[in-house]
Amino acid sequence: MKMQRITLFIVTSFATIGSLLMNITPCKAETKSKLVVGITVNHFYPEWLYMYAHTLGNNGLNRIINGQSYMASYDYLYSQTGVDQATIYTGLLPEEHGIISHNWYDRLRKQRVNNIEHSEYRGYSPAHLQAPTIGCMMKMNDQFSKVYSVSVNAEEAILSAGSCANMALWQDEATGKWVSSNFYANKLPDWLTSYNQKNEPDFYVRRGWMPLNEEEHGASKPASTSKSVLAQINSKNKSSATGTFFYDIVQTQKRYNTYRVLKATPYANMMVTDIANLLIKEEKLGKDNDPDLLMLNYTCLDYMNRDYPVDAKEFQDLLVRFDKDIAKLLTTLDEKVGKEHYTVFMTFAETRELLPEDLENMRVKSDYFSIFKAVALLKSYLNLVYGKGDWLIDYDATQLYLNRALIEDKGLSLTEFQNKVADFMIEFEGVAKTLTANALTHGTFSQGKEALVQNNFSRKKSGDVIYYLLPGWSNELKSKEDFYFRHSKRNVVPLFFAGAGIHKGNPKKCKITDIVPILRNVMGMNEL
Repeated sequence: MKMQRITLFIVTSFATIGSLLMNITPCKAETKSKLVVGITVNHFYPEWLYMYAHTLGNNGLNRIINGQSYMASYDYLYSQTGVDQATIYTGLLPEEHGIISHNWYDRLRKQRVNNIEHSEYRGYSPAHLQAPTIGCMMKMNDQFSKVYSVSVNAEEAILSAGSCANMALWQDEATGKWVSSNFYANKLPDWLTSYNQKNEPDFYVRRGWMPLNEEEHGASKPASTSKSVLAQINSKNKSSATGTFFYDIVQTQKRYNTYRVLKATPYANMMVTDIANLLIKEEKLGKDNDPDLLMLNYTCLDYMNRDYPVDAKEFQDLLVRFDKDIAKLLTTLDEKVGKEHYTVFMTFAETRELLPEDLENMRVKSDYFSIFKAVALLKSYLNLVYGKGDWLIDYDATQLYLNRALIEDKGLSLTEFQNKVADFMIEFEGVAKTLTANALTHGTFSQGKEALVQNNFSRKKSGDVIYYLLPGWSNELKSKEDFYFRHSKRNVVPLFFAGAGIHKGNPKKCKITDIVPILRNVMGMNEL
């Protein structure tokens, strides 16, 4: 009966979301917004909004989702944190803004490159982002505009902020303190230094994690079913089956000596909200006629997201707490900015998919595809066909990088070599299609998944062969903490707008890249 209810929720919510796909009409500002707050939620399963609607209050998420709603397409095949934030805030596709994945192989330097690390800068920076963000457009339009970004992860904070922000803030995993990069400023503001001195992360570590309703009613902490939030939680954890749970975060933090464990709890979102509220107050966002921008990135258990079934009690508890976080944020905005002076939008990045464990009882064909096993077999095959050599120099979740120098030295055709690899990869169960860099470079795809792959393809940064998986199949990870091989095939997500300048109408469809022009409109920005 439980699985029937889950299936009904999924089918019903998909039908509801599907009914939103209507024609888009331009959004026209009725009131100029003094502050725009962009909320991006990573690893969120949109159907939770329907599954657990009865748990939501009137002052949090409902205030946003009852505004203007869209179904927005990323317009590229795989959705991934960092890439998605860059797309949202530049209004451009990955092939244009330059962030195609968490990492890519730099053929010139012969090394793997991280999307926020650059040899010319100490620490993290947005140097690989090759397009201006909406924050830059605001600064060019009005030099007194203030732009801030907050996330527990540096990648989302920096790629949301772009190069013109006053500051991008994230949590340091080693110390638990909130930090930035000298790309933005040489020192932290005094109010943030004071906050860091309070050691708030230690409070959350000592608190442990149990259902909010039990915590509020003073329930005693049950014996922990898992000694480690970081490494031992899995989809068969008894806590989800019994309806109660408790995770001893202290033991985990001591064992691994990292505050990263907090990202696998709802407390990550609470801390983002705390910093956001301080920012609004201390930096006086939205207090004058120069429009400001605050970008917030929330997460749904971050790197541990896959370790719970989609209907886990932990996710329900996270949503209840997140709803309270949003209510707290909106209350601060009401008091400090005024309801009629700010605009909020909310959307989702690397949206949670149904994993093989979730689909098992629905009799849907699904499994995990191991790129690691596939690469081992591919290397053996290439050695047999072309002779022993390092023919494959790197690979990512969906991309294979060939040793072009070796191929050229052997007098082989790169195009034929790419085709040979593509033909080999398509034979693996779970692989839906393979595309070569030659086909994507010299061909034009106007529709279908091939067009979506092309929108995320960079001739300089992408691999020689790109593959994508069948529905229901997911990439196997190197470890529970691995995020390089994570992505989502759900590239159409809900998008909500509420507040100043937003005229509520029938649900519409749009592209994620439409967010920037809508924001320019509600802020009354001149064309550049």
